[in-house]
Amino acid sequence: MSEFSPRKELLQLQKRIFRKNRRLIESSVIHSDKTFKAYERRYLNAVRRYQSVATIGEVEEAMAKARVIYVGDYHTLNQSQRSFLRVLRSFIQKTRHFCIGLEVIQSRHQEWLDKYVQGKISDRTFLKKVGFREHWFFDLWENFRPIFDFARYHRIPLYGIEASPGLGASLEKRDAETARRIYGIYRKNPELKIFVFIGDLHLAGRHLPLEVEKIFAQAGIPLKTVTLFQNGEAIYWKLADKKIEDQVIVVKISGNEFCRMHTPPIIAQQSYLNWLEHEEGVFDYADAKQSFLDYVDRIAGFLSLKPGPEKEEVEVFTCGDLSFLKKLKGSGKFSASELREIKRQILRSESYTIPKMKYVYIANVSVNHAAEEASHYLKYLSSGEELPRPMQDAFYANILHEAIGFFGSKIINHRRKCSRPSDFVKLLRYLTHNRRALKGRGLEYRTALFFLEHERKARKGMPFHPNTVKSLSVDLFLAVTHAIGYYLGERMFYRLLGGGLSKDYVRDLFCDSMEEEGEPVRRYFQLSERLKGVKLPKRV
Repeated sequence: MSEFSPRKELLQLQKRIFRKNRRLIESSVIHSDKTFKAYERRYLNAVRRYQSVATIGEVEEAMAKARVIYVGDYHTLNQSQRSFLRVLRSFIQKTRHFCIGLEVIQSRHQEWLDKYVQGKISDRTFLKKVGFREHWFFDLWENFRPIFDFARYHRIPLYGIEASPGLGASLEKRDAETARRIYGIYRKNPELKIFVFIGDLHLAGRHLPLEVEKIFAQAGIPLKTVTLFQNGEAIYWKLADKKIEDQVIVVKISGNEFCRMHTPPIIAQQSYLNWLEHEEGVFDYADAKQSFLDYVDRIAGFLSLKPGPEKEEVEVFTCGDLSFLKKLKGSGKFSASELREIKRQILRSESYTIPKMKYVYIANVSVNHAAEEASHYLKYLSSGEELPRPMQDAFYANILHEAIGFFGSKIINHRRKCSRPSDFVKLLRYLTHNRRALKGRGLEYRTALFFLEHERKARKGMPFHPNTVKSLSVDLFLAVTHAIGYYLGERMFYRLLGGGLSKDYVRDLFCDSMEEEGEPVRRYFQLSERLKGVKLPKRV
């Protein structure tokens, strides 16, 4: 196959997105000193290559012989916790003689953890007493709760192994403290195997495993371990180059080290970036189509829409799927310019629906993105494919489509937020007075200008002139209609909750193809009139 095959192209696009995400993540990491960099480098070297493709049976056989079993975690990725749960469910079929050490609970809160596992306190009391949400800054409880439920149901001992805050930020100190905690668990339960579920970075051989080995060696206790890393990025790219990334579940790195391959790197990265930005929830990419259709059904049910059996024909692709571009090219239904635009959107990490193919591409594994595209797909099922329009109509039709998408996502996640006029005013003020910040943010600056200009005109009932719309670049056209549409969708949602907008009216928006020339403009201003004076909740 040619090196310029669709698969090869998409793989290169994914690598570019990966590098962009990595820069964003690095800029967010608090520990950016040389010590952390060296620590991270040792980890990356540990998962840089693999010896062979392995089987689950090989991993389970190694676990059966081990005293301590390290399992890597990526805290913000729900597939990580689900994968660990699958390991536990498989293991318990063979023996119940094991306990679990969890990094997500500090060791000083063991008393409260014991009470919770014993059913003596509620979830709410437990979370408050151990400071779960304060410790993790954002609510990851739903990711981890199934593990706690598993332990409670099967009466498996749970231990908090995270170091106390007083030790400072040093990862080496935390490893040493965690190792002492693991040894303490062994002393209490010498007959039990110990599963250690902890961030992947800690599992490089010279990190936590070495500290544990030292303590057991000093006590004269023989120790066999198994390490199960997860989703090594370098390993993923090697598997992808061999076109087997979607066939391999686990690889063997060395004699007692394996790596689970359940999630592409950019999806894992995106879960962290979503956590930073307080995106609510993570879309289940592992069962993408069914999860997507669940959102379609929930939005349709709320609005009493009946999409019919045609909805099942959808194909859902995520940003980790390397077959997407190949299918688009293979269909023969897209021009070279359309394919260029699609690739541009992939690089910009934008989700979108392609009605003529019934394809949906989810660029971000957040619930918000998936729900928004479910709303777009429902709009297509209800009113048909969008046809070419005059520029002014295209501008307002796109605003209404964006509004419908955002409105539908609010049905799934009512806490979703969008930028309001005051936010754009603040952004302009900031960029105007910080010329250095303005560099590289020209699109944001121009979007804010056009958004506010449109707001001023719209209040007077004046649409953007066709010549103004024609002057917009493709990027600016999409950015401005996106911003105006989201704000319109948010006001629709709260007007509906307040009783000033009926479901019948919203349902009609979903079903209206707006085919007549000038109809999208009329529709927009008719809706704007209905939304005048809507009260939006204050943001915390």
